[in-house]
Amino acid sequence: METEKQTPELGSIPLSTSGTIRISWPEKISFALGDAGCNMVWATLQAFMMFFYTDIAGISAAFIGTMYFVIRIMDAFSDIGMGILVDRTNTKWGKARPYILWLAVPMAIGMVLLFTAPDFSTSGKQAYAFATYFLVSVILYTALAQPYNTMMALITNDQYDRSILNILRMGGGVLIAMTTGYFTLPLVNAFGGGKHGWQMMAVVYAIICVIFLVICFAGTKEKIKPVKEQTVPVKVGLKALFANKYWIMMLLLGTLTFMMFSMPAAWPYYAQYVMGNPMYVGTIMTMNFLSNLVIFIFIMPWLLKKIGKRNSVFVGFVLYAIGVVIILTNPTNYTTVIIATLIRGAGFAPLVGTMYAFIADTIEYGEWKTGVRSEGLTYSAASFGQKCGTGLGGALIGWLLAAGGYVANAPVQSAASMGMINFMFIWLQLIAYVLAVIILLFYKLDKEYPAIIEELKQRKLNKVSEAGK
Repeated sequence: METEKQTPELGSIPLSTSGTIRISWPEKISFALGDAGCNMVWATLQAFMMFFYTDIAGISAAFIGTMYFVIRIMDAFSDIGMGILVDRTNTKWGKARPYILWLAVPMAIGMVLLFTAPDFSTSGKQAYAFATYFLVSVILYTALAQPYNTMMALITNDQYDRSILNILRMGGGVLIAMTTGYFTLPLVNAFGGGKHGWQMMAVVYAIICVIFLVICFAGTKEKIKPVKEQTVPVKVGLKALFANKYWIMMLLLGTLTFMMFSMPAAWPYYAQYVMGNPMYVGTIMTMNFLSNLVIFIFIMPWLLKKIGKRNSVFVGFVLYAIGVVIILTNPTNYTTVIIATLIRGAGFAPLVGTMYAFIADTIEYGEWKTGVRSEGLTYSAASFGQKCGTGLGGALIGWLLAAGGYVANAPVQSAASMGMINFMFIWLQLIAYVLAVIILLFYKLDKEYPAIIEELKQRKLNKVSEAGK
């Protein structure tokens, strides 16, 4: 049983026996609902946006692939600006938390605009797609997700609590991804299909998004303060980031993780042209995210305590590779694909379930090493990686489809097109996972973290002692 104790610095805030700040389960769940709200937009966009653009809006895959790449690169750099803004925000609600409330309704409106397909000319459709995707990705989602990511480092500095928060938030996000993956096409059809069906689906998801985000705002509170209260100059903050070797690793890891996250955008094509039934995509996505969820809830907390974050990812990689081997035995068989998808989903879960906890820990490492603490800038690694990774993943899908000669709504695809669809479903994620494992071979912070926290705690106590003299 952990006890509470007080220090002159922290007053009556609940502390663990190691002096780190703990949070309650209601607050953990409220925080996780923020990711669920974001994923009402993000997961739907990732899974169905490419298909919507090519087969509903009638825009070429090559254009969409290039659009994804250009906008995501622009978007990645906007995260740095948002990180700077968060570090300079001071309100009665905190520095990151108020953005959750402010951006809820604008994000919902953006969701509806994304899945609207006006009857414009070819160039008009392309311009509308670019403008709305830019609005949601570069402006609205950045202004919402960057502060939300930063909140983890502001509501607790307990390493295990952060891991649990990450599991809960990713679990909530995965549950939403599973739900939207299964229900999106049936919901579109229930509203009559076509452009109107897609737009009304977006309206339903947008309303749910707002509800979850408001709960997240209302149920959380920022508590963590730096050793030294300061507004970090941008130049100083950036210099400190690039002196933080673990932050650089997480920047690369985030890019690869979210590139893998974008791969379900290729699954509707696999279901339709390789397996012969487009409705299979709902079950495939459900099985993938269901296994994610089971691992998050029942396995990850135990696994993290036993072997830590990095080793958990290594175990996940082995599972994922086994799933690939299984699917290769009969890649067109429904049962084989479902079993392989369950195993691959379970293998991907440890990487997803530790990503943000990895990044949160680099904040304390950076403060310990450089004396500079900048949560917003540090968490730009997550958002920067997310935007670059999803941009690269989405672009690859569009470019590979175009390179293979994909023809939207064609009853039969060419051999080259089928080869590309198979490659994207089976191999592309595995390649990214191999690169992620290579990066983590150099990650040692799990072992170093307790000593770093103890030293930071002592610095705070010394500061209080000096102030009292």
